[in-house]
Amino acid sequence: MSADASPSRAKPSLAEMEAWGAAMLRAITGDASLQWSGQTLYAGTMPQALTAAHHSNVPVELADQRGMLDSAGLRLRLSAQPLHRAHLPADPVERMVFELLEQLRVESLAPASWPGARENMRQRFLGWAQAFIDSGLTESSLGILLLAVALTAWSRLTDQEMPERMSDAIESTRMAISPHLGGLWLQLRRQRQDQAAFIGPALAVARWVGEAVRTAQEEAPRGNANPRRRGSFALPLHFDAQNLDELPLARTGDSRAWASSSQAYRVFSRRYDREEMADGLIRAAQLAEFRADMDEEIARSGLHVGRLARYFQQRLAKHHRDGWNFGLEEGYLDGGRLTQLVSDPQQRAIFKDEAQRPVNETAVTFLLDCSGSMKSHAKPMSMLVDVLGRALEMAGASVEVLGFSTGAWNGGRARREWQRAGQPQFPGRLNERLHIIFKDGARRWRHGRHGIAALRKPDIFREGIDGEGVEWACQRLLARPAKRRILMVISDGCPMDTATHQANDEHYLDQHLRQVLAARESAGDVKVCALGVGLDLGVFYRQRLAVDLQQNIDEGLLRAVADLLCKR
Repeated sequence: MSADASPSRAKPSLAEMEAWGAAMLRAITGDASLQWSGQTLYAGTMPQALTAAHHSNVPVELADQRGMLDSAGLRLRLSAQPLHRAHLPADPVERMVFELLEQLRVESLAPASWPGARENMRQRFLGWAQAFIDSGLTESSLGILLLAVALTAWSRLTDQEMPERMSDAIESTRMAISPHLGGLWLQLRRQRQDQAAFIGPALAVARWVGEAVRTAQEEAPRGNANPRRRGSFALPLHFDAQNLDELPLARTGDSRAWASSSQAYRVFSRRYDREEMADGLIRAAQLAEFRADMDEEIARSGLHVGRLARYFQQRLAKHHRDGWNFGLEEGYLDGGRLTQLVSDPQQRAIFKDEAQRPVNETAVTFLLDCSGSMKSHAKPMSMLVDVLGRALEMAGASVEVLGFSTGAWNGGRARREWQRAGQPQFPGRLNERLHIIFKDGARRWRHGRHGIAALRKPDIFREGIDGEGVEWACQRLLARPAKRRILMVISDGCPMDTATHQANDEHYLDQHLRQVLAARESAGDVKVCALGVGLDLGVFYRQRLAVDLQQNIDEGLLRAVADLLCKR
């Protein structure tokens, strides 16, 4: 179905577009494992690279998203990936051209009974081509060559006419390459039904373009060989960075225990659950020692908290009226100063204007995964949260720091109670939940910051029940006075509780976390984002960032995290 251009229809949210996008991909391919989350395509838990040039940096707009997903679905349905990968050129330009030709081949095979999908894909490709022109890349001989090849291939394979403005832009270049590629265009059109036969002429086109680019680069003056660009548009020439199969990522799957409970989360016993202040879990002298170490490390790091605070204020604060400024030379006429104008016609300072002051009505919560695997990240995590929290409060936001863990390893008293009850099947969560308040949102930073140092106490890191942690943090956030609420989860993987996994299955807690996040997304009252420590948490969180806390925390990392926090 083509994009609905009716102005009366409300613009769908990104979550809605991702939901129907995943459903559309599954319908086109027949593959029930496909998911579309955070502008990433997953087959089960493995992200799939979208390597065609017009699939990179796709605007989050209805028509563009539909065109890209229709195109990606046809690629999965009609292209044999092992065969395609076996012939991928090593040269980046040749590889880009070869990937584009294969994508255009499958798009040309869209059935005539799918007019909406054909129109969606047409709009996406032409939108990409226009962005290519607008970027300024076509102002160089290399840029115009690549665009001419792309547009000509699209027109010949899909049998569609180029818009006149684009045809005019590439006309001379198209005529120049026609003697070299004219016969290959004809072969590509004839062989498009047969992927194996299509590979030969596709590789020939790719090699010719690659050689032409290398020759032009050698002959161009130093520094002028590569096309320049305006804005964020870029050609996908760095495929190593796009090889998503090698990225570490969180994994999940279906849960038989979850299905058996009609997708209702179970807890065998809440009798041993606790909520504790962090400074009550550690001796005062040890906490003071940890805090002193933290302060020294932050001072040595040279991180500029004030600069980060100004950045947060610019992105999060809104300006409110705060009285008037008088004696101005422009603005609203001040009736009280008209007598000055009568007595002195040269007087100009007879205006007033509203005084504005920035007001930050944002509440931020950092929710820290205190499972055993996070123990090695405790020091850098405590520094990161401390610097971010101080900067946010300096910018006027209220900040809370929470953590989730368990009171015991391997289930503790809850598991023993289950054993005494005869070990009923699928008991649900089976451990002593521990929720920790490192810094209460109602306390000022200078009074509450000491509790964050308790993160450096190793024995608070046990196991992780993420879904209940997110639910708890959101409930506390909603109870705080604010117009904007942001929850940032910092975790290094999936929920992990040994006793719960053994008595149910390994994905039971994953399913609960996904249910909790879907409910928050639907409610829209809390923005939930995540920092994946050493991996991509995209299988759970739509807005996320993978970070390496083994490296030094620097201004670049802080700015990247700040961007994620402030992004609407």
